[in-house]
Amino acid sequence: MKNHEIVLKQQKTLHATGVVGVDGMTDKQLDVELEQNRLVIKGEGLSVSKLDTEQGNLVVAGEVITSLTYVGKNKTKAGLSKLFK
Repeated sequence: MKNHEIVLKQQKTLHATGVVGVDGMTDKQLDVELEQNRLVIKGEGLSVSKLDTEQGNLVVAGEVITSLTYVGKNKTKAGLSKLFK
């Protein structure tokens, strides 16, 4: 199991390691795939500043990041797509 780390700075910038990919994104929500589970990031004005899946690094910027929620890996992408409607 790979470890991951999340650093949130002033609710505006999030740095994450251990990232496998990004499955979906709007300016209000981002679905991040980690090796063992998923992370749902919610906020306003979200954008991906950097994504390097080879190194496992992700940087997200936003007006404000309001929520970080772990979701089990067994959730399907189809099920998660309902979150982005």
